[in-house]
Amino acid sequence: MAVFNMSEGWWKTQSKKKTKDNQVGSVWLQVSNKRDGLPSIPNAKDAKVPKEVLHYVGSELEKNSFKVTIPMLEGLKEDGVGGLQTAEGKGETVGALYADAFWNTSRKVVNVNVKGVELHSVAYLETVKDAHSNISDFFADDKDYGCQMALLEGGDRYITNDDYWKDYTEQKTAPRAKSIHPNIAYPGMSAAITRSATYATDMDNIVNELKDIPGSARFSLASLDGCVDYAQRLKPLNYSANGNKVDYLILVSKEQARQLRRDPEWIELMKSAEKRGPDNRALSGILGVYLNALVIQDIRSPILNLNAKKFEYVTPVEANLDADKFYGYAKLNRKQGETMEIARVLGAGAIGCPLVYDIQWSENKRDHGYQNELCGEIARGFNRLDFRGKEKDGSAKIKNISSALYFTPTPAITY
Repeated sequence: MAVFNMSEGWWKTQSKKKTKDNQVGSVWLQVSNKRDGLPSIPNAKDAKVPKEVLHYVGSELEKNSFKVTIPMLEGLKEDGVGGLQTAEGKGETVGALYADAFWNTSRKVVNVNVKGVELHSVAYLETVKDAHSNISDFFADDKDYGCQMALLEGGDRYITNDDYWKDYTEQKTAPRAKSIHPNIAYPGMSAAITRSATYATDMDNIVNELKDIPGSARFSLASLDGCVDYAQRLKPLNYSANGNKVDYLILVSKEQARQLRRDPEWIELMKSAEKRGPDNRALSGILGVYLNALVIQDIRSPILNLNAKKFEYVTPVEANLDADKFYGYAKLNRKQGETMEIARVLGAGAIGCPLVYDIQWSENKRDHGYQNELCGEIARGFNRLDFRGKEKDGSAKIKNISSALYFTPTPAITY
Protein backbone atom coordinates (compact mmCIF):
# COMPACT_ATOMS: atom_id res chain seq x y z
CA MET A 1 0.00 0.00 0.00
CA ALA A 2 1.29 3.48 -0.85
CA VAL A 3 0.02 6.98 -0.14
CA PHE A 4 0.77 9.89 -2.50
CA ASN A 5 0.29 13.53 -1.51
CA MET A 6 -0.80 15.96 -4.19
CA SER A 7 -0.66 19.76 -4.02
CA GLU A 8 -3.48 22.17 -4.76
CA GLY A 9 -1.38 23.54 -7.61
CA TRP A 10 -1.38 20.14 -9.28
CA TRP A 11 -5.16 20.09 -9.22
CA LYS A 12 -5.40 23.55 -10.71
CA THR A 13 -3.18 22.59 -13.63
CA GLN A 14 -5.36 19.54 -14.27
CA SER A 15 -8.75 21.20 -13.86
CA LYS A 16 -11.31 21.52 -16.64
CA LYS A 17 -14.87 22.80 -16.68
CA LYS A 18 -17.33 20.13 -15.64
CA THR A 19 -21.09 19.82 -15.55
CA LYS A 20 -21.94 19.27 -11.88
CA ASP A 21 -24.95 18.07 -10.00
CA ASN A 22 -27.12 20.93 -8.74
CA GLN A 23 -25.63 22.59 -5.66
CA VAL A 24 -27.83 24.42 -3.17
CA GLY A 25 -26.39 27.87 -2.57
CA SER A 26 -24.88 28.63 0.85
CA VAL A 27 -25.05 32.12 2.31
CA TRP A 28 -22.40 31.19 4.88
CA LEU A 29 -19.77 31.13 2.14
CA GLN A 30 -20.45 34.82 1.58
CA VAL A 31 -20.36 36.13 5.13
CA SER A 32 -17.00 34.89 6.41
CA ASN A 33 -13.88 36.94 6.96
CA LYS A 34 -12.29 34.97 4.09
CA ARG A 35 -14.72 36.36 1.54
CA ASP A 36 -12.08 38.75 0.18
CA GLY A 37 -9.30 36.16 0.22
CA LEU A 38 -7.56 37.85 3.15
CA PRO A 39 -8.42 35.94 6.33
CA SER A 40 -8.02 37.72 9.63
CA ILE A 41 -5.97 35.64 12.04
CA PRO A 42 -6.12 37.19 15.53
CA ASN A 43 -3.94 35.79 18.27
CA ALA A 44 -4.68 35.37 21.95
CA LYS A 45 -3.64 38.97 22.64
CA ASP A 46 -6.52 40.44 20.64
CA ALA A 47 -9.15 41.11 23.30
CA LYS A 48 -12.00 41.91 20.96
CA VAL A 49 -14.92 40.28 19.19
CA PRO A 50 -14.36 39.56 15.48
CA LYS A 51 -16.09 41.90 13.05
CA GLU A 52 -17.44 39.28 10.64
CA VAL A 53 -20.35 36.86 10.98
CA LEU A 54 -18.25 33.75 10.36
CA HIS A 55 -14.79 34.38 11.75
CA TYR A 56 -11.80 32.15 11.13
CA VAL A 57 -9.43 32.29 14.08
CA GLY A 58 -5.94 31.03 14.69
CA SER A 59 -3.53 30.78 17.56
CA GLU A 60 -0.50 28.84 18.64
CA LEU A 61 -1.93 25.44 19.50
CA GLU A 62 -0.78 23.75 22.67
CA LYS A 63 0.11 20.07 22.70
CA ASN A 64 -2.99 17.83 22.90
CA SER A 65 -5.20 20.94 22.63
CA PHE A 66 -8.23 21.01 20.35
CA LYS A 67 -9.32 24.59 20.98
CA VAL A 68 -8.55 28.27 20.55
CA THR A 69 -9.65 30.65 23.32
CA ILE A 70 -11.05 34.02 22.19
CA PRO A 71 -11.08 36.77 24.85
CA MET A 72 -13.42 39.75 25.00
CA LEU A 73 -13.24 42.80 27.25
CA GLU A 74 -16.52 44.24 28.50
CA GLY A 75 -17.22 47.96 28.53
CA LEU A 76 -16.93 50.02 31.71
CA LYS A 77 -20.14 49.94 33.74
CA GLU A 78 -19.49 52.10 36.82
CA ASP A 79 -19.86 55.88 36.98
CA GLY A 80 -16.89 58.23 37.15
CA VAL A 81 -16.15 60.94 39.73
CA GLY A 82 -16.54 64.68 39.39
CA GLY A 83 -15.49 67.92 40.98
CA LEU A 84 -13.35 67.39 44.08
CA GLN A 85 -14.55 63.83 44.62
CA THR A 86 -11.77 61.40 45.47
CA ALA A 87 -10.75 59.17 42.55
CA GLU A 88 -8.13 57.16 44.42
CA GLY A 89 -9.20 53.59 45.16
CA LYS A 90 -12.17 53.78 42.83
CA GLY A 91 -10.55 52.01 39.91
CA GLU A 92 -12.99 49.74 38.09
CA THR A 93 -11.92 46.23 37.18
CA VAL A 94 -12.62 45.58 33.51
CA GLY A 95 -14.70 42.45 32.98
CA ALA A 96 -13.09 39.78 30.82
CA LEU A 97 -15.06 37.02 29.10
CA TYR A 98 -13.79 34.06 27.09
CA ALA A 99 -15.21 31.84 24.37
CA ASP A 100 -13.70 28.48 23.42
CA ALA A 101 -13.58 27.52 19.74
CA PHE A 102 -12.92 23.80 19.28
CA TRP A 103 -11.77 21.93 16.18
CA ASN A 104 -11.44 18.38 14.88
CA THR A 105 -10.41 16.68 11.65
CA SER A 106 -12.83 15.35 9.05
CA ARG A 107 -12.17 13.35 5.91
CA LYS A 108 -14.01 12.32 2.79
CA VAL A 109 -12.83 9.46 0.56
CA VAL A 110 -13.86 8.73 -3.04
CA ASN A 111 -13.12 5.61 -5.06
CA VAL A 112 -11.06 6.46 -8.15
CA ASN A 113 -10.54 2.99 -9.59
CA VAL A 114 -10.01 2.77 -13.34
CA LYS A 115 -9.01 -0.81 -14.02
CA GLY A 116 -6.67 -1.60 -16.87
CA VAL A 117 -5.25 1.88 -17.43
CA GLU A 118 -1.91 3.33 -16.41
CA LEU A 119 -1.40 5.94 -13.70
CA HIS A 120 -1.17 8.96 -16.00
CA SER A 121 -3.74 7.92 -18.59
CA VAL A 122 -6.37 10.44 -19.62
CA ALA A 123 -9.18 8.28 -18.22
CA TYR A 124 -7.50 8.06 -14.83
CA LEU A 125 -6.79 11.80 -14.58
CA GLU A 126 -10.38 12.61 -15.52
CA THR A 127 -11.69 10.28 -12.80
CA VAL A 128 -9.41 11.77 -10.15
CA LYS A 129 -10.33 15.34 -11.14
CA ASP A 130 -14.03 14.53 -10.79
CA ALA A 131 -13.39 13.04 -7.35
CA HIS A 132 -11.40 16.12 -6.31
CA SER A 133 -14.26 18.40 -7.36
CA ASN A 134 -16.88 16.28 -5.59
CA ILE A 135 -14.89 16.17 -2.34
CA SER A 136 -14.47 19.96 -2.45
CA ASP A 137 -18.24 20.32 -2.91
CA PHE A 138 -18.84 17.93 -0.01
CA PHE A 139 -16.73 20.06 2.33
CA ALA A 140 -18.60 23.19 1.19
CA ASP A 141 -21.91 21.51 2.06
CA ASP A 142 -20.40 20.29 5.33
CA LYS A 143 -19.35 23.84 6.17
CA ASP A 144 -22.89 25.08 5.76
CA TYR A 145 -24.23 22.23 7.93
CA GLY A 146 -21.59 22.99 10.56
CA CYS A 147 -22.48 26.69 10.71
CA GLN A 148 -26.21 26.01 10.94
CA MET A 149 -25.75 23.45 13.73
CA ALA A 150 -23.26 25.60 15.62
CA LEU A 151 -25.65 28.53 15.69
CA LEU A 152 -28.56 26.46 16.99
CA GLU A 153 -26.77 23.92 19.21
CA GLY A 154 -23.40 25.42 20.07
CA GLY A 155 -21.08 23.46 17.78
CA ASP A 156 -20.94 21.25 14.69
CA ARG A 157 -21.23 17.48 14.94
CA TYR A 158 -17.46 16.92 14.88
CA ILE A 159 -17.02 18.75 18.20
CA THR A 160 -20.28 17.79 19.98
CA ASN A 161 -20.58 14.07 19.13
CA ASP A 162 -18.58 11.55 21.18
CA ASP A 163 -18.33 9.19 18.18
CA TYR A 164 -15.72 11.45 16.62
CA TRP A 165 -13.55 11.47 19.78
CA LYS A 166 -13.65 8.01 21.32
CA ASP A 167 -10.59 6.78 19.37
CA TYR A 168 -8.28 9.58 20.50
CA THR A 169 -5.68 8.84 23.16
CA GLU A 170 -6.01 11.95 25.35
CA GLN A 171 -9.46 13.34 24.52
CA LYS A 172 -12.04 10.53 24.61
CA THR A 173 -15.26 12.56 24.67
CA ALA A 174 -16.58 15.53 22.71
CA PRO A 175 -15.10 18.75 24.17
CA ARG A 176 -18.31 20.73 23.75
CA ALA A 177 -21.76 19.72 24.94
CA LYS A 178 -24.76 20.72 22.85
CA SER A 179 -26.56 23.81 24.10
CA ILE A 180 -29.50 25.64 22.56
CA HIS A 181 -28.96 29.30 21.69
CA PRO A 182 -29.33 31.55 24.75
CA ASN A 183 -31.07 34.30 22.73
CA ILE A 184 -34.54 33.25 21.56
CA ALA A 185 -37.62 35.25 20.55
CA TYR A 186 -40.94 34.65 18.78
CA PRO A 187 -44.04 36.68 17.76
CA GLY A 188 -45.92 38.02 20.77
CA MET A 189 -43.23 37.11 23.30
CA SER A 190 -43.57 39.29 26.40
CA ALA A 191 -41.18 37.53 28.79
CA ALA A 192 -38.04 35.44 28.47
CA ILE A 193 -38.45 31.67 28.22
CA THR A 194 -37.42 29.74 31.31
CA ARG A 195 -34.12 28.11 30.41
CA SER A 196 -32.17 25.15 31.75
CA ALA A 197 -28.51 24.14 31.69
CA THR A 198 -29.61 20.60 30.75
CA TYR A 199 -30.17 20.26 26.99
CA ALA A 200 -33.24 17.97 27.18
CA THR A 201 -34.97 20.10 29.82
CA ASP A 202 -34.12 23.27 27.95
CA MET A 203 -35.64 21.83 24.78
CA ASP A 204 -38.80 20.86 26.68
CA ASN A 205 -39.19 24.42 27.98
CA ILE A 206 -38.69 25.92 24.52
CA VAL A 207 -41.09 23.52 22.80
CA ASN A 208 -43.76 24.14 25.45
CA GLU A 209 -43.56 27.86 24.71
CA LEU A 210 -43.46 27.62 20.93
CA LYS A 211 -46.26 25.06 20.51
CA ASP A 212 -48.76 27.59 21.87
CA ILE A 213 -48.04 30.12 19.12
CA PRO A 214 -51.14 30.23 16.91
CA GLY A 215 -50.66 28.77 13.45
CA SER A 216 -51.96 32.03 12.00
CA ALA A 217 -48.82 33.83 13.20
CA ARG A 218 -46.88 34.84 10.12
CA PHE A 219 -43.43 36.19 9.42
CA SER A 220 -44.56 39.71 8.62
CA LEU A 221 -43.05 43.18 8.76
CA ALA A 222 -43.96 43.16 12.45
CA SER A 223 -41.89 39.98 12.88
CA LEU A 224 -39.00 41.60 11.05
CA ASP A 225 -39.32 44.55 13.42
CA GLY A 226 -39.00 42.06 16.27
CA CYS A 227 -35.80 40.66 14.75
CA VAL A 228 -34.34 44.13 14.26
CA ASP A 229 -35.28 45.16 17.80
CA TYR A 230 -33.48 42.11 19.17
CA ALA A 231 -30.52 42.84 16.91
CA GLN A 232 -29.90 46.10 18.78
CA ARG A 233 -28.50 43.95 21.61
CA LEU A 234 -25.86 42.48 19.29
CA LYS A 235 -22.47 43.72 18.13
CA PRO A 236 -22.89 45.37 14.70
CA LEU A 237 -21.01 44.36 11.56
CA ASN A 238 -20.38 47.88 10.22
CA TYR A 239 -20.11 47.10 6.53
CA SER A 240 -22.01 47.95 3.37
CA ALA A 241 -24.10 46.09 0.82
CA ASN A 242 -24.80 47.86 -2.46
CA GLY A 243 -24.18 51.22 -0.81
CA ASN A 244 -26.45 50.54 2.17
CA LYS A 245 -25.04 50.50 5.70
CA VAL A 246 -25.44 47.00 7.15
CA ASP A 247 -25.10 46.31 10.86
CA TYR A 248 -26.84 42.93 10.96
CA LEU A 249 -27.83 40.01 8.75
CA ILE A 250 -31.18 38.29 9.09
CA LEU A 251 -31.38 34.89 7.40
CA VAL A 252 -34.94 33.70 6.81
CA SER A 253 -36.28 30.43 5.46
CA LYS A 254 -37.97 30.34 2.07
CA GLU A 255 -41.35 29.99 3.83
CA GLN A 256 -40.68 33.04 5.98
CA ALA A 257 -39.46 34.94 2.90
CA ARG A 258 -42.64 34.04 1.02
CA GLN A 259 -44.81 35.27 3.89
CA LEU A 260 -42.85 38.52 4.13
CA ARG A 261 -43.04 39.17 0.38
CA ARG A 262 -46.84 38.78 0.58
CA ASP A 263 -47.26 41.01 3.63
CA PRO A 264 -49.12 44.20 2.58
CA GLU A 265 -46.98 46.44 4.79
CA TRP A 266 -43.77 45.01 3.31
CA ILE A 267 -45.13 45.36 -0.23
CA GLU A 268 -45.97 49.00 0.40
CA LEU A 269 -42.55 49.63 1.94
CA MET A 270 -40.68 48.07 -0.98
CA LYS A 271 -42.71 49.58 -3.83
CA SER A 272 -40.28 52.38 -4.52
CA ALA A 273 -37.21 50.46 -3.38
CA GLU A 274 -37.02 47.94 -6.21
CA LYS A 275 -34.86 48.44 -9.26
CA ARG A 276 -34.77 46.72 -12.60
CA GLY A 277 -31.93 44.59 -13.88
CA PRO A 278 -29.90 41.61 -12.65
CA ASP A 279 -29.42 43.13 -9.15
CA ASN A 280 -33.16 43.18 -8.49
CA ARG A 281 -33.82 41.67 -5.05
CA ALA A 282 -36.60 39.49 -6.42
CA LEU A 283 -33.98 37.73 -8.52
CA SER A 284 -31.06 37.67 -6.12
CA GLY A 285 -32.61 36.21 -2.97
CA ILE A 286 -31.88 39.42 -1.08
CA LEU A 287 -35.18 40.70 0.25
CA GLY A 288 -33.88 44.14 1.13
CA VAL A 289 -32.07 46.28 3.68
CA TYR A 290 -34.43 47.27 6.48
CA LEU A 291 -33.27 49.50 9.33
CA ASN A 292 -29.63 48.59 8.61
CA ALA A 293 -30.43 44.87 8.58
CA LEU A 294 -29.77 42.90 5.38
CA VAL A 295 -32.55 40.32 4.96
CA ILE A 296 -31.57 37.23 2.95
CA GLN A 297 -33.47 34.09 2.03
CA ASP A 298 -31.52 30.97 3.04
CA ILE A 299 -32.73 27.89 1.21
CA ARG A 300 -30.81 25.64 3.63
CA SER A 301 -32.64 26.95 6.69
CA PRO A 302 -33.05 24.33 9.44
CA ILE A 303 -36.33 23.69 11.27
CA LEU A 304 -37.39 22.72 14.78
CA ASN A 305 -39.52 19.57 14.93
CA LEU A 306 -41.87 20.13 17.88
CA ASN A 307 -42.98 16.51 18.13
CA ALA A 308 -39.50 14.99 17.93
CA LYS A 309 -38.06 17.87 19.99
CA LYS A 310 -35.04 18.25 17.78
CA PHE A 311 -33.54 20.51 15.14
CA GLU A 312 -33.38 19.18 11.58
CA TYR A 313 -30.77 20.30 9.03
CA VAL A 314 -29.79 20.12 5.40
CA THR A 315 -26.89 17.68 5.63
CA PRO A 316 -23.99 17.24 3.17
CA VAL A 317 -25.64 14.10 1.81
CA GLU A 318 -29.18 15.45 1.58
CA ALA A 319 -28.04 18.74 0.06
CA ASN A 320 -27.42 17.00 -3.26
CA LEU A 321 -30.47 14.75 -3.35
CA ASP A 322 -33.13 15.47 -5.94
CA ALA A 323 -35.46 18.25 -4.87
CA ASP A 324 -38.61 16.87 -3.29
CA LYS A 325 -41.58 18.11 -5.28
CA PHE A 326 -43.39 19.34 -2.17
CA TYR A 327 -40.98 20.14 0.64
CA GLY A 328 -38.00 21.29 -1.38
CA TYR A 329 -34.33 20.58 -0.93
CA ALA A 330 -33.15 18.07 1.66
CA LYS A 331 -36.70 16.82 2.14
CA LEU A 332 -36.99 18.50 5.52
CA ASN A 333 -40.49 17.49 6.50
CA ARG A 334 -42.04 20.89 7.10
CA LYS A 335 -45.60 20.58 8.43
CA GLN A 336 -48.01 23.16 9.74
CA GLY A 337 -48.57 22.66 13.46
CA GLU A 338 -45.55 20.35 13.82
CA THR A 339 -42.48 22.35 12.80
CA MET A 340 -41.12 25.85 13.35
CA GLU A 341 -39.24 28.06 10.92
CA ILE A 342 -36.12 29.76 12.28
CA ALA A 343 -34.91 33.23 11.34
CA ARG A 344 -31.32 33.81 12.39
CA VAL A 345 -30.25 37.29 13.46
CA LEU A 346 -26.49 37.69 13.01
CA GLY A 347 -24.05 40.30 14.23
CA ALA A 348 -20.27 40.32 14.43
CA GLY A 349 -18.58 37.07 15.40
CA ALA A 350 -21.65 34.82 15.41
CA ILE A 351 -19.55 31.76 14.55
CA GLY A 352 -15.90 31.18 15.42
CA CYS A 353 -13.90 28.65 13.42
CA PRO A 354 -10.33 27.56 14.15
CA LEU A 355 -8.94 26.65 10.73
CA VAL A 356 -5.92 24.53 11.58
CA TYR A 357 -5.42 23.56 7.94
CA ASP A 358 -7.50 23.65 4.79
CA ILE A 359 -8.11 20.70 2.48
CA GLN A 360 -5.15 18.38 2.18
CA TRP A 361 -5.11 15.62 -0.42
CA SER A 362 -3.72 12.10 -0.44
CA GLU A 363 -4.19 9.07 -2.66
CA ASN A 364 -4.15 5.50 -1.42
CA LYS A 365 -3.04 2.89 -3.96
CA ARG A 366 -3.28 -0.86 -3.36
CA ASP A 367 -3.13 -4.07 -5.35
CA HIS A 368 -0.59 -2.72 -7.83
CA GLY A 369 -2.70 0.36 -8.59
CA TYR A 370 -6.00 -1.44 -9.17
CA GLN A 371 -7.56 -0.29 -5.89
CA ASN A 372 -7.29 3.50 -5.63
CA GLU A 373 -8.96 6.02 -3.32
CA LEU A 374 -8.66 9.80 -3.13
CA CYS A 375 -8.95 11.38 0.34
CA GLY A 376 -9.55 15.00 1.27
CA GLU A 377 -8.87 16.00 4.88
CA ILE A 378 -9.55 19.24 6.70
CA ALA A 379 -9.08 20.39 10.31
CA ARG A 380 -11.58 22.96 11.53
CA GLY A 381 -14.58 23.43 13.82
CA PHE A 382 -17.64 25.68 13.89
CA ASN A 383 -18.56 27.17 17.26
CA ARG A 384 -21.24 29.58 18.45
CA LEU A 385 -19.35 32.25 20.37
CA ASP A 386 -20.90 32.13 23.82
CA PHE A 387 -18.58 34.08 26.11
CA ARG A 388 -18.27 32.87 29.68
CA GLY A 389 -17.18 34.67 32.82
CA LYS A 390 -18.23 35.45 36.39
CA GLU A 391 -20.80 37.77 37.88
CA LYS A 392 -19.82 39.94 40.85
CA ASP A 393 -21.30 37.38 43.21
CA GLY A 394 -19.11 34.68 41.70
CA SER A 395 -21.90 32.93 39.77
CA ALA A 396 -21.31 31.71 36.23
CA LYS A 397 -22.08 34.12 33.40
CA ILE A 398 -22.82 33.32 29.76
CA LYS A 399 -23.04 36.20 27.30
CA ASN A 400 -23.82 36.02 23.60
CA ILE A 401 -23.78 39.39 21.84
CA SER A 402 -23.47 38.15 18.28
CA SER A 403 -26.64 36.29 17.26
CA ALA A 404 -30.22 35.32 18.09
CA LEU A 405 -33.01 33.02 16.87
CA TYR A 406 -36.56 34.09 15.95
CA PHE A 407 -39.16 31.31 15.58
CA THR A 408 -42.39 31.38 13.56
CA PRO A 409 -44.80 28.51 12.78
CA THR A 410 -44.42 26.64 9.52
CA PRO A 411 -47.33 27.67 7.29
CA ALA A 412 -49.41 25.39 5.11
CA ILE A 413 -47.10 24.89 2.13
CA THR A 414 -48.77 25.18 -1.25
CA TYR A 415 -47.51 25.87 -4.76
